[in-house]
Amino acid sequence: MFSGIVTSSCVLIGNEHLLDLQFIQKPQETNSQQDSEKIDILRHSNLSQQNHSYSPLINSQNSSQTCTLLDVGDQRTFWIYEFSNSSYYKIEAKLISIGENCYVYMEDVCIAELGEHAVIIQAENICDEFDYTIYPRITDLAGHPNGTLGDIDGDPRIIILLSQNPISYYDQRNELQLDYSNLCEMFHIYYKAWIPVIAHEFHHLIWFNNEMDEPHFTLEALAEYAMYYADYLAKYDNLVPQVGIFLDHPEDSLLYWNMLDPIDYGSAYLFAFYIAEHYGVSILRNLITEPADGSHGIELVLQRAGYNITFNELYLNWITALTIDELGFGNKLYDFESIDVRVSKYTTVEVPLINDKVKLYYYGFHVHKIQSPSNEIKIEIRKDLDKTIGISIVFHDTLGWHVYQNLNNKETNLIIDDISGSEIDEFYLITSYIFDQTPPPPSENGLGPFTYIEVIIDNITKDSIIPFLVISGNFSLILIILVIIMIRKRYKIKTQIN
Repeated sequence: MFSGIVTSSCVLIGNEHLLDLQFIQKPQETNSQQDSEKIDILRHSNLSQQNHSYSPLINSQNSSQTCTLLDVGDQRTFWIYEFSNSSYYKIEAKLISIGENCYVYMEDVCIAELGEHAVIIQAENICDEFDYTIYPRITDLAGHPNGTLGDIDGDPRIIILLSQNPISYYDQRNELQLDYSNLCEMFHIYYKAWIPVIAHEFHHLIWFNNEMDEPHFTLEALAEYAMYYADYLAKYDNLVPQVGIFLDHPEDSLLYWNMLDPIDYGSAYLFAFYIAEHYGVSILRNLITEPADGSHGIELVLQRAGYNITFNELYLNWITALTIDELGFGNKLYDFESIDVRVSKYTTVEVPLINDKVKLYYYGFHVHKIQSPSNEIKIEIRKDLDKTIGISIVFHDTLGWHVYQNLNNKETNLIIDDISGSEIDEFYLITSYIFDQTPPPPSENGLGPFTYIEVIIDNITKDSIIPFLVISGNFSLILIILVIIMIRKRYKIKTQIN
């Protein structure tokens, strides 16, 4: 029975992780259905240990492969990956529809289940969606499918294979001279999947035809954004389903990829969306052909476009926007115009707050919201000496919103900030464990490293200052009187002696 769960993936060859799965849930489906369908795909990485030799993609200009004329009804055998036992198996499929830019095949057993009439309608609908919406929009976003690595079969059309495999995925193996390769540009789609997933997988195909070693968070950020760019998310408030999960778990790392968790897709999408809104879609386009990977590539593309900003500054601006999402101040750096998002998980505290121990994941963040803040607030953060903590302090008073950010605190284990305002009515402390420079791509998947900090938040009031001044004044007066008495006594003694 169809559970409404759609999963997408991309495969890397060699010593890199082979698989990255995306659990996409149709908005009308329930989380319990999604949870029941999760598969232990970490075993897939075992394939990287197999002794498969491979050669690069065959460029269509030099390829011995020729474009064969195909007709509707033609049969073909395809290799499919079985996620449950990390192996490949063969299926038989029939060509149902031919478009200007695609072939739509369906596995024979699916045809038998659905009936030929229903299958033709479905395949022609997919063909039309791909030709008139997905292909023009995604190539406008990402470039030509051949990229810089070429076309292995010399046929410009993309194969869309609909099968019973419940996981939709793109496998670059198919474009390499490698065991179990189908030797064509294609991706696999679950035959009951949500059509926007095709846009997601097509974006993977284009990116991988330009390079093979991009980290997951940028690959998936843009593949998720591709569904928005193809205008499939308007009726869902321009949000992918995983955004809500992420907003309730902002502690999750942006950079480290957990293949079994949908949270990462929500954060990656929002990060790509933020970049496109504030710096232009051209930044996302240029990332695909940028040789540098991950955060370093993002930083270089932004700087080449004339934006004097580091990745860490971009990240702190992004998490601040996720916390307040307020339009029209701070050069419009702290908002989203086309979506409505704010983190739903934060710690509401009364002051004084003493020694609140917070666990911070690498490029995840935590938000303290102060209840009934005063106009003068002292913040102290204790941390490990060798760790860098990114801080964004945001508050609203009679003059509007104010943002204070601190990027480099590696040289000390104590951070102190005194904040003053005029009738402060909202106050947020946002903290994140970051790298002191541009962070390198993660070397592995998972939750990533973490650290602990201790947070102290207290009010600075006149009542707390005046007593100290009075005590200090009295003490000084007493000292002066004692000194005068001692001088007079010594003077009297000296006079008596004389």
